[in-house]
Amino acid sequence: MNVTPDTFTLSRSFNVTEVIAGGPHPWRTAMITLITVPLSAITIVGNILVIISFRVNPLLRTVSNYFLLSLAVADLILGTISMNLYTTYIVIGRWILGNLACDVWLAVDYVASNASVMNLLAISFDRYLSVTRPLTYRTRRTTRRAALLIGLAWGVSFFLWAPAILFWQHIVGVRTVAEGHCSVQFLSQPVITFGTAIAAFYLPVSVMVALYWQVYRETERRSKQLAGLMASEGSDKNRPWQVSAALFNPF
Repeated sequence: MNVTPDTFTLSRSFNVTEVIAGGPHPWRTAMITLITVPLSAITIVGNILVIISFRVNPLLRTVSNYFLLSLAVADLILGTISMNLYTTYIVIGRWILGNLACDVWLAVDYVASNASVMNLLAISFDRYLSVTRPLTYRTRRTTRRAALLIGLAWGVSFFLWAPAILFWQHIVGVRTVAEGHCSVQFLSQPVITFGTAIAAFYLPVSVMVALYWQVYRETERRSKQLAGLMASEGSDKNRPWQVSAALFNPF
């Protein structure tokens, strides 16, 4: 079981200021709490079970499952830290933990969200190569290579988000996030928001769709080849009987 609240987290983080700006409305607070608390619990329990299963069962320690383990870790961070702090933020109606905690929370949130997307991208590449290049890729498909891809997924996510979130106010020389609010300062620029959304979400998702489409086409092609081969073998087996019947048929 692997629960991935990436879309929720990313969309929430882009407009969290607007949600809080109008103050805590009781009906909205209740609705968000009823959604996020059970979702957080399911995310935490589900991904803990994935991690425990991987730990106690050596048969599950395959190359593919290492990617799933990394995905479970990212989702566990989201379910444990990101979603619960966001729910608290909504319920209280303002951020009370200070600027440093705000920036660290946002950095962890964005890094884990992006790492989750990148792990899904790594899984799609793994499946694509396993299907399209089964002979050559099998020899290269090692645990070490999987670890390198997982490290790359987390590294790209970290360098894409963490430095900018943590140090942007020092780069520009001023913190523009209002007191009692918690949002990513540099995302107030539409161009930056658009560019980071493409790099962090839309581009990886587009690549995943293209890869899985190629996997589907290759699977369909092999299925047709297999059906044709089976039909050919069947006709070859029946051919001696057809010849015998023709020889003994007086008509």
